[in-house]
Amino acid sequence: MKKIELLIGDHEYQKIQEIFQKEPDFQPISETDQIIIKALSAIISPKNLMEENVGGEETYETTIKKLIEPKNKSLEEGEIEYKL
Repeated sequence: MKKIELLIGDHEYQKIQEIFQKEPDFQPISETDQIIIKALSAIISPKNLMEENVGGEETYETTIKKLIEPKNKSLEEGEIEYKL
């Protein structure tokens, strides 16, 4: 067994709580699912919450990537590179 201390932002904490509120009867399909559910539920368990507010600036990050599409999408005429 390992003991882990985790510092998590209020935003992330709230999002994990929302997952369990929206999916109260979620059934894991695999052992991996069971591990993820157990870890997430431990994160939001009140008995594991040592400090309500440790201060600091609340941060979270959103990344948006703009795709640049070719003007000519024809397979015969366009210059399209296919990667496998």
